[in-house]
Amino acid sequence: MTTPGDTALRQLALTVLTQHAGTAANAAVLAAGARRAYDELAHVSIPLIGQVGIDALTARAVHLAQQEYSWLVDRREPERTDELFAQVLARLEQQDPAIATEGAAAVFATFAGLLVTFIGEPLTTGLLRQAWPKAFSDTHSEET
Repeated sequence: MTTPGDTALRQLALTVLTQHAGTAANAAVLAAGARRAYDELAHVSIPLIGQVGIDALTARAVHLAQQEYSWLVDRREPERTDELFAQVLARLEQQDPAIATEGAAAVFATFAGLLVTFIGEPLTTGLLRQAWPKAFSDTHSEET
């Protein structure tokens, strides 16, 4: 079941990915954009939840997103938390760009949703605004 918050987080993730990779990106460019977006989110989140928290939320987000996008991680490879997002990026590069975009957005939206559960919506929104300020300025200009 998708909630309005899930839809908003998915839309935010799609906006961020488009900003980082462009609208006509191939899968490799999308994966590079997803890497930048992930690094930005991790950078602002680490002071609050630490690297262990980032790794745990990433692992859980990928696990949950795999329910919809089973190709996100090769299940034959051992899931090492420190390399999990690198595995996701490698799998993104193997997909059609549209499918890769949707899968990456699912991971980011799930990660953000878990962060809301963990630290609350106000703190999460603040972190997302710090990590991806352009995404929020685009949203604000579209609403006005």
